[in-house]
Amino acid sequence: MHQQLTSLSDKELISRTRKQKDREAEGVLMDRYSHLLVAISLPQLNSRTNLDPNVVFPNLLQRLSASLKTQSIYKANEWILHTLRGYFSKQEKTTPFYPSRDGRDIMHIENKVEKASTNTIDREELVIRLEQALHRLPAEDRALLQEFYLENKSFTELAAAKGWNRDKVRNQLKVAKNKLAKLFINQAYVK
Repeated sequence: MHQQLTSLSDKELISRTRKQKDREAEGVLMDRYSHLLVAISLPQLNSRTNLDPNVVFPNLLQRLSASLKTQSIYKANEWILHTLRGYFSKQEKTTPFYPSRDGRDIMHIENKVEKASTNTIDREELVIRLEQALHRLPAEDRALLQEFYLENKSFTELAAAKGWNRDKVRNQLKVAKNKLAKLFINQAYVK
């Protein structure tokens, strides 16, 4: 049976795995792309000392197996690449600051902060929350965010006032926004 499955295309193997729950077809597909799994994983494992291959590879295989059954997959190599990149980027983003919080919370709060200067409906509430969080930030971050959000200064104006280039203003603002987003998240969980 294994030899018959090896002659099938990726699309047919994916179909058999989904429709017939054929674990052998899934195994053939994983075997076919195991070189890609190793080629992407080894540099990540070599560059990070906190990742144990005995934990990473079983987790990756479980994730690949689950996504094979739930995601729309057209090209197996792209599916594996996407899944592995997602796994390793999640490992990079795991910080002690938010050990149990989901990235969606962070994005949601950051979007609210970015809309504070243009959203007329929620502006007052967002400005109040922004001012509360701003008082808990370091003075330099607070001043930069107040000038950008409350005084609506552009990158060019901020760069001229600080003596920085636009890229430095953009990077400093990004760092300050992330700190502010963390404070907003903490406020949301306290309430």
